[in-house]
Amino acid sequence: MKVAVAVIVDNDQRILITRRPSHASHGGLWEFPGGKCEEGEAAEHALYREIDEEVGLKIHQCEFLGEIYHRYPHKEVTLVVFLVNQFMGLATRRENQMDLCWVTFDQLSHYSFPEANYKIMQLLKMHFSTPVNVF
Repeated sequence: MKVAVAVIVDNDQRILITRRPSHASHGGLWEFPGGKCEEGEAAEHALYREIDEEVGLKIHQCEFLGEIYHRYPHKEVTLVVFLVNQFMGLATRRENQMDLCWVTFDQLSHYSFPEANYKIMQLLKMHFSTPVNVF
């Protein structure tokens, strides 16, 4: 299953996370917002659609960060991860999420996530610690 995932960063360098509904798989855990890609749908298109549906934000621009493969006991997922720092709107719970909040990167460790989301955090750590070459 392919899932488009957004790491949404606001002007205060906070990251949006949402809490999964208690009745869903991984219920009660926090996650980066996103959703399943439909058959034949490009991941970036799915990202724009899912973020609007889930949290009401309109993405203006995103940057591909990478793909993460993870195998759970009951399913396999490929997370297509994008960095989003240009968007419009106010984040709200629109699809049965238990909660949502904006946190700093350092605060992420205070929340419980599904296993695959920890790989996203590692991807973020690598992305933001990579020196930029200026010519």
